[in-house]
Amino acid sequence: MIEVKIVSRGNSLALSLPKNGRFKKGQRWLLIPSSDGESYTLIPRLENPYAGPKPKQSMSEEWPDVDWNEVE
Repeated sequence: MIEVKIVSRGNSLALSLPKNGRFKKGQRWLLIPSSDGESYTLIPRLENPYAGPKPKQSMSEEWPDVDWNEVE
């Protein structure tokens, strides 16, 4: 378990995270509220792999033996 602290930063509140190598300056994280409304889960924000320029090479077919006309 990692303990974090809420600190004041200007007119906002921020979570103060420990410098233990897990968190790096500039990283983006998402704070997901739980269904109970009292707790949160902190997860790293992943970059969208589909955003940005298209690859120069087309992707190979993953299942070349599938007849897509049979798929409903």
